[in-house]
Amino acid sequence: MNHKKRVLIVSAVFPPEPVTSAILNYDLAHELAKGYDVTVLRPYPTRPIGVNFESIEVEDKSFKTVLVDSYTHPQSELIGRFKESNNFGRKSVAYIKNHHKEIDFVYNDGWQLFGLYRVAKVCKKYEIPYMVPIQDIYPECLFTNKSYPRIIKSVIKNVLLPIDRYYQMHAACVRTISDEMRDYLSSTRGVPAENYLVVNNWQNDEDFLRDYPKSVKDGKLVFAYVGSINGHANVDLMIKAFVDAKIDNAEFRIYGGGNKKDYCVGLVKQLGAKNIIFDMVSRDKVAFIQSQADVLVLALSKGNGNLCLPSKMTSYMLSGKPVLASVDEDSATTRYIHESDCGIPVKPDDIQAIKDGFVRFAKMDKQNLSQKGENAKKFSRKHLTREVNLDKVVEIINDILK
Repeated sequence: MNHKKRVLIVSAVFPPEPVTSAILNYDLAHELAKGYDVTVLRPYPTRPIGVNFESIEVEDKSFKTVLVDSYTHPQSELIGRFKESNNFGRKSVAYIKNHHKEIDFVYNDGWQLFGLYRVAKVCKKYEIPYMVPIQDIYPECLFTNKSYPRIIKSVIKNVLLPIDRYYQMHAACVRTISDEMRDYLSSTRGVPAENYLVVNNWQNDEDFLRDYPKSVKDGKLVFAYVGSINGHANVDLMIKAFVDAKIDNAEFRIYGGGNKKDYCVGLVKQLGAKNIIFDMVSRDKVAFIQSQADVLVLALSKGNGNLCLPSKMTSYMLSGKPVLASVDEDSATTRYIHESDCGIPVKPDDIQAIKDGFVRFAKMDKQNLSQKGENAKKFSRKHLTREVNLDKVVEIINDILK
């Protein structure tokens, strides 16, 4: 009797966590379960910080989910995050050692650096092929917006860079999310470019394909940010720029939680801004919330978004809305905005540039706004959907397992 081949997905985040990697891994597990025996290894849900996860049940019973009682640390603190990565990696290694004869392939998507490294080593030991997806580039992004002394940066890079190189070098395939990321990793890690698979992130497409009626609120022009409010999101810059823009009859809605939300709420009170509103949004309501905006906004610090396409950008474009993006000029986000003509890219970390972007959109006529939204929708359905991108990942895994 022929037995199905067995796939293990090591997933640092997984539903009910409403973050992009969780959605991607759930979709991958569901799709692979059509042809393989799939098990998902995951820790207790903790992302984003501040969300109360009353249930960790996954409705899809086509695959098995194993809950690992590992250390979790959602706070943005280096030592705690390293401990979390290492501990989940150790627990994942223990599982693989106990079940290595039953595992034919591992999708290695644990926490960055130590977690990925530990799983890669045990896979190499037992000759289990694995794929590793890269969403952020470590250790480089550890230094974004941080003012560590040069000697500290040098020591950290010398210790951590070989770890990152190891699990990319020995992977059957490395999945990246932009051409820019692939080229950078290949040149700095010494891994052949053909070992990388460039696949855009996707969202819950069916949510964005619906037609949502737009509620009119006193004819106001509505700007919105939807996502985590953390140190990388530059929400405070967006707030200051919007206040400085002094746009009549406009509103800025900020949806999400994170370790800088309290600071941003306090900033709005300090500035006396009455037209900036904070709220939370569940994953299943993101598409609706974004459909109610006229312009969607994101801001990434210099060097933080130049090598990847942020999942937020994918979500924004799927919503068919114009985008104001404060990002690196050489980033995939800027390239996509130019290729699709769906918005306005401005310099990162520049309040005046973001302010000018708000003003330009405020002066734009409705027809032009609508056209940029349609451009975003057309581009996203050709390049950013689950159907297009999930198939690419599954196809490579099928080839590896053959």
